[in-house]
Amino acid sequence: MIRLVLTDLDSTLIWREDHVVSARALAAIRRAQRAGVRVVPCTGRHFRDLPWMFDGDAAACSTAVTSNGQLVYLDGELVERVPLPREALCGLAALLAGEPAAGLVVEIGEDKTIVARDLEFVRAHPETFWGVSASVPEVPAEPCYKANVRLAGSFARCEELAAELDRACPDLDFLLPMPGTPHIDVMPRGVGKDHGGDFLMERLGLVPEEVCCFGDADNDLALLRHYPNSVAVANAVPSVLATARWRIGPACEDSVARALEDIAEATTAGRMPSFMA
Repeated sequence: MIRLVLTDLDSTLIWREDHVVSARALAAIRRAQRAGVRVVPCTGRHFRDLPWMFDGDAAACSTAVTSNGQLVYLDGELVERVPLPREALCGLAALLAGEPAAGLVVEIGEDKTIVARDLEFVRAHPETFWGVSASVPEVPAEPCYKANVRLAGSFARCEELAAELDRACPDLDFLLPMPGTPHIDVMPRGVGKDHGGDFLMERLGLVPEEVCCFGDADNDLALLRHYPNSVAVANAVPSVLATARWRIGPACEDSVARALEDIAEATTAGRMPSFMA
């Protein structure tokens, strides 16, 4: 039976333009919870973003894997944290000095801060550097749990840059979280959504066969490779479609919500969901 669901948010569970979960999905989460299934957002976003994305229902998102696995919350309590290595971030910032259209954005507290670029650069590319409100000459000394490289250029160049940085920075991983968007998530090497999933799985006393995960993008690959009951939505990128064991319909048809309804019914009956048959 499934006891823990780890689901990506954007373009997986959530598909609306306002980035808020649908009424059907929220009802499906509550139904799964009543059946004894933990439904856990597994996202690159911050924990503070989740309540409004779940239409104010804090109980639907109080257990969460955020910052692509670096921060894990259990019933609203922060129970695991893995900071980015500062020395590696400093090396990354130095490498990006040779990429005139790119910038390293770090999040310390609630501030999005660009490193080694001034705010004139930010204002010249508002669609790329949205939310960035401060500039610093070097990577701050405070622990950092979320960073990304943003590029004012094409997605093709972004893919090339991610591969180049991956070869040049052995202590960091570079993931593309949004297909078509020139935005690269920066992670500690070897730490991904699967790290957060395993932390919760072990804390809850479960085994991998009791876990189901949903995703659509490259930053979900570690999760989908790690658990046997992995699921891709139909709008996923080719690498995810090739990796996941199961496929369901597109996010825009509330396909994850339908799967959650199936999981709730199956777990109540003591069996596996029908979409996994």
